[in-house]
Amino acid sequence: MLQKLPANVDLISHVHPKGALYEPTPGPKPLGRPLKKGRRLPGMTEWADEPAQPWQTLVFDQFGLHATLKVKTRAALYYKAGKDRLLTIVLVRDAVGQRPDQMFYCTRLDGDARWILSAYAARWSIEVTFENSKQLLGLEDPANRKDKAVRRTAPMALVLYSLIVLWFHRGGHRHLQFPDRPWYRRKREPSFADLLTTLRRASWQEKIRTLPLSSRLVEKSLAPIVEFLSLAG
Repeated sequence: MLQKLPANVDLISHVHPKGALYEPTPGPKPLGRPLKKGRRLPGMTEWADEPAQPWQTLVFDQFGLHATLKVKTRAALYYKAGKDRLLTIVLVRDAVGQRPDQMFYCTRLDGDARWILSAYAARWSIEVTFENSKQLLGLEDPANRKDKAVRRTAPMALVLYSLIVLWFHRGGHRHLQFPDRPWYRRKREPSFADLLTTLRRASWQEKIRTLPLSSRLVEKSLAPIVEFLSLAG
């Protein structure tokens, strides 16, 4: 993918732990075939232990990345993936050892380590969107038989996901009720399942209000049924 990437498109991705990095081409050779890459650089382990370049410590507290990381950066060629395209390489080490050492590459040469790692971590929201849409909105196993249905299912599930999030943000949060779970008293942030349950509950309650129910007792007796029908899953 990197080799065919247009010049006006940027990409951030992993470098294989044993991936070979090279210096840029030093210049044309006086004789013979032109050089495609420069001297091979030390591998990930050797680079991490290299005392000449000290670690920089960065603290991240964002969705998808809550960690204190040590980083080193350099410009190099990841020749196997990108041929002679010069890349920014970031070596990452978890300060508390919860993650293995990793290397990332970025096509932007002016991107620093904080920006590169923050942008890469931002993809986590996309992963969460796909997971929730598959598990709760039927995207994973739709019973489609027509070509148009196949093409429409994924866009419709993702549109519904966006509408539910917008509804909750604009006013639905006022109806939020966490279920009574004695083993989980510290929950403060709603999941998408909570958003979906809140929407279902509010929809059922709105339907009940339109019924000719003169007795408050009848409405109260329907509350457990509404709660059961509202649960996401």
